[in-house]
Amino acid sequence: MYEVYMLNRPVLFIEKWTGTDSSFVIHEPDNKSLKDLAQMLRMHPHIVQIELISDNVESLWIRYCMMYREVLAAGCVVENNLGDLLWIERNGKWDLPKGKVEKFESIEEAAMREVQEETGIIALTIASELGTTYHTYDENGTPVLKTTFWFHARHNGGKTAGTPQFEEGITSVRWNQQPTKQTIFDRAYPSLISLVQKLL
Repeated sequence: MYEVYMLNRPVLFIEKWTGTDSSFVIHEPDNKSLKDLAQMLRMHPHIVQIELISDNVESLWIRYCMMYREVLAAGCVVENNLGDLLWIERNGKWDLPKGKVEKFESIEEAAMREVQEETGIIALTIASELGTTYHTYDENGTPVLKTTFWFHARHNGGKTAGTPQFEEGITSVRWNQQPTKQTIFDRAYPSLISLVQKLL
């Protein structure tokens, strides 16, 4: 199974229908159907998620990816020694520190560098891999698929004050207690919620 977020709504690549009534289902989509997904979501804001059903999910996913320019990124869910998680507020949404992987840089190096640049928090160690998220966006008319590799990182300290990277639209850096409050999730990107919940 693959899950990609388009316009902040999930598109699932699966073998069998999940039985969710709120899903828009397409069986064995052709290339035109794949290309028109974003337009369909724009025209139908009531669609909660799309399920693409195929006997060959891998082949379907590869066809989908070939329609996009891929960007690799990495980020961290950072936990301090009090069990609090590090959040950033960016463009009015709660987010987790992440960014593009630079040339000759490992994804782990990119993830920790982005945390330091976006929050000013240092003394980090990678604890484990958390998974991969996918989302699409448009960049000057070019469709982009952003693949983000996520890690659980530990900060050797408590509620260390962070420094927002204002030039990246970040206005606040905050440590929040676990479990994360619903008020945070209500203003967070849906793809991030399952990452955070893996640490519960």
